[in-house]
Amino acid sequence: MKLALHIGTTKTGTTSCQHWFAGNRAALAQQGVIYPESLGEVNHRKLMVYGRDSDKPDEAFRRNGVHTKEDHAAFRKTLETEFAAEVAAHPQARHWVISNGHLHSKITTARMIRRVRDFLAPHFSEITVYLHLRPQVDLLVSGASQRSRLGKPVTPAALTRKSVSENSAYFNYDQIVSRWEEVFGADNLRVVPFIRQNNITAHLAQEVGIDRSGLNDVPHHNEAIDWRTMGLVNALGAQGAGLGNLTAALDLRNIPVEESLQIGLTMAQEVQERFKRSNARLVKRRDDLEAGDLIPDWSRYDEVPNIYRLDDSALFGAQLAHVLTHYRQGLALERARALLAEAALDFAEKRKNTAREKLAQARATLDLKAPQDKYTAEIASLQARADELAERFGKGPKG
Repeated sequence: MKLALHIGTTKTGTTSCQHWFAGNRAALAQQGVIYPESLGEVNHRKLMVYGRDSDKPDEAFRRNGVHTKEDHAAFRKTLETEFAAEVAAHPQARHWVISNGHLHSKITTARMIRRVRDFLAPHFSEITVYLHLRPQVDLLVSGASQRSRLGKPVTPAALTRKSVSENSAYFNYDQIVSRWEEVFGADNLRVVPFIRQNNITAHLAQEVGIDRSGLNDVPHHNEAIDWRTMGLVNALGAQGAGLGNLTAALDLRNIPVEESLQIGLTMAQEVQERFKRSNARLVKRRDDLEAGDLIPDWSRYDEVPNIYRLDDSALFGAQLAHVLTHYRQGLALERARALLAEAALDFAEKRKNTAREKLAQARATLDLKAPQDKYTAEIASLQARADELAERFGKGPKG
């Protein structure tokens, strides 16, 4: 049984690819192709969590309940059992596909890669690793939207920072390929140049031998945000941390994208020049790469740059953050109040499980990060109401 292991990079259609495989999971299984669920329903991020060192936790660790070294060991053991059971459930499968773009960016040492290999190797007779590469400056600009969503500044200084260099485990493709070659073998790695093949879904389907007729189309996932929205996040600065998840707090997914970020030809060439030597070394030793595969289409950078306008000072950032926090926390209290009322009604009508679920939701909603002073008394009152209901629910409905 064979495995196609797609490790990224990010910002190369990876999300669309994962949604296509997940959306066609049942139909693909009929063709003998398995897109597993035990590693993640859509994005197989659990494999990254498994492979990453315990002392380098990230948000995916927390999402999977991994907070300590002991948690990580238990997580790994459970995942081994669950994945083995899923493999055993498909004895007639001919090919598996696993996809996670963070394997490229967060599995950054040979030791981590060996951990991934040792997890997979017992189940497959052949493993082929696919790495989808685009010129580094294209990756940098495409990733600026995600940077902004995380509350990090998008400015000329940020995009030309010293860490955007051949010393980066994220941007040095030659080193990335070398590490995966070392563990899986050069012949078992396929480097797919984005410039010649920008549809990784179609490429993997062809490699695996999937008949795409009758299957769902590849969904389009464009996560870019308008450069002025980046300016809004810049204006919030450190104050934005109090809003929690900025994508939700600012409704970033629904702000219209009318003008994309433009960095201009001068900056683009300066950034890409940093990778000239390492890219040349990689192209020279890989038969699946050609001289122009890691050179950007410079015409994309001919437009007037707007990146420099993001350097403008924003003197109202703290005030903007206060207003947004005010409305967000006010809405949270309204939701908690409604949930508590609904919980009381459900319990009175003997819908006990529903009542307890709503009570738990209300408690979670009241768990505000850095609540504003004006809401402190109201939060305490609602928490007391939640405690009162919890005591009542524990005794059972009267009458």
